[in-house]
Amino acid sequence: MRHLAVIMDGNGRWAKERDLPIRRGHEQGARVLTRAIEDFCDLDIDVLTVYALSVDNLKRDREEVSDLLGIIAYYLTHDIAELAEKHDLKLRFIGDFSPFSESFCQVVSDLNARFINKGGKTVVFAIGYGGDQEIRQAFDRIMKRRAFLSDFSPVTDEELQQNLYTAGLPAPDAIVRYGGYKRLSNFLPLQSIYSELFFLDKYWCDYDRGDFEKIIRDFAEIKRNFGGRNG
Repeated sequence: MRHLAVIMDGNGRWAKERDLPIRRGHEQGARVLTRAIEDFCDLDIDVLTVYALSVDNLKRDREEVSDLLGIIAYYLTHDIAELAEKHDLKLRFIGDFSPFSESFCQVVSDLNARFINKGGKTVVFAIGYGGDQEIRQAFDRIMKRRAFLSDFSPVTDEELQQNLYTAGLPAPDAIVRYGGYKRLSNFLPLQSIYSELFFLDKYWCDYDRGDFEKIIRDFAEIKRNFGGRNG
């Protein structure tokens, strides 16, 4: 498997079921992510993309959003950076960072500069991400460039892919969602057109390595025809 994408859902519900503050659920989710990245480094996967914060999550209570961003920034600069150094990981960040504070954007910018050209596996963090927003911004860039060049030819698939946040990355072979819901929630809508989808009833906070190992095994058994037929 080249690329596994993960929707890390259920942290808040995990905390509520234990009569804990929502923040504790997000903290547990971040700790679990560091363990999942460590596991990813040992597994037969080249790229891991994690849905860390959607653009729609920004509609939540201001205190929860602030806690989320603080937790993300802390774990990125400590645990994740340490893992990236240890395993020579390439870190990449996708999404719209315009709503975020200058200090948060600086954290992302510093890590991007530090790890974007590493030679190992790739971990992609989708932060402030929305698939519809990504597509609109891609078309905006294409149209502005074409208007400047007076180019009115049809947009090609290749041109569109090159203007997505994920340009240069393989499409996800599989997407797994934790938390029990069976939807993608605006996550990689174009990139996922041929992805195999896995939905787990357990919360992200309850992740274990066996989850990824089973997905890899199940994926290996799937015949992928991409619209064609067998024989």
